Amino acid sequence: MKKLIRFADYAGIAASMLCLAHCLAMPLLLAVFPLLGMQGERHDLHDVLLLGVTAPVLLALVPGWLAHRDPAPLLLGLAGLGVLLVAVLYVGPAFGQGAETAPAVLSSVLLIAAHRKNHRFCKACC
Repeated sequence: MKKLIRFADYAGIAASMLCLAHCLAMPLLLAVFPLLGMQGERHDLHDVLLLGVTAPVLLALVPGWLAHRDPAPLLLGLAGLGVLLVAVLYVGPAFGQGAETAPAVLSSVLLIAAHRKNHRFCKACC
């Protein structure tokens, strides 16, 4: 179980960093899309990123909490996941890509912090 939690923490950090890079790069890329003959961003990537971020939260933070019983990583992770869901499913469609960026960046930072904290707690307790 310890190896699964560690792997899921690393996967969660990687997925959150990929999400962060996507969020920071997309405004620049959207400005270039018309020059390349592209109409806009496809939302398939958002679905993949949501899955890539959600799975590690469930596979690392929940079992991690069961192991070390410190709720901080789980609460940080759930807050980050909640902010990301609101950003992608509500803010983006309602207000556009630009408005989605700030909450998505915040969610990535929260998720990275949650996985790092979980990894540190699991390493200390097990």
